[in-house]
Amino acid sequence: MSKSKIIGLIAYVVDLILKVVIAIFVIHLIITWAGKCYDYGYRIFTEPPISAGEGREVSVTIPEKFSAKQLGTIFAEKGLSRDATLFMLQYYASEYRKDLKPGTYTVSTSMTAEEMFAAMTAKTTVEGDDEKSVLPDAGEATGTGEEEEAPAAPDGEEDGGAGDADGGNDSESN
Repeated sequence: MSKSKIIGLIAYVVDLILKVVIAIFVIHLIITWAGKCYDYGYRIFTEPPISAGEGREVSVTIPEKFSAKQLGTIFAEKGLSRDATLFMLQYYASEYRKDLKPGTYTVSTSMTAEEMFAAMTAKTTVEGDDEKSVLPDAGEATGTGEEEEAPAAPDGEEDGGAGDADGGNDSESN
């Protein structure tokens, strides 16, 4: 064999080894990042509260013209979220995203992100068979500037809310 053929063969083997090493490295990166992405995606919807039980109540002020990133940073700094970016993604995935207004709210470390959003939008959340209403602090800003109250029922009667089986009709028909 000539010297040039040996050099060509060595170059081919080195080239082949480099391609295999690069392919293994790329496959490793894909598997690693896919696992991290899956974990992050899973945590968006299943992240547990910071603390179990009662937790501690924390007052949070959401500024005017806030961004999702600011919201995540505020909640992470107050100890209400483990990860600011995760909280930001939870905000984007939340059904309450369009209803959240600037204001001061009291939330607990025993609440999930979804429960915090519900508390800050004063919506009702359903947990299993129990219905739980969460409201912002009384007397503090809720972001709307005005609170609307339901009109009072005439003659002190109950308003026949959604809990009445007959749809609020209190007259008996025998």
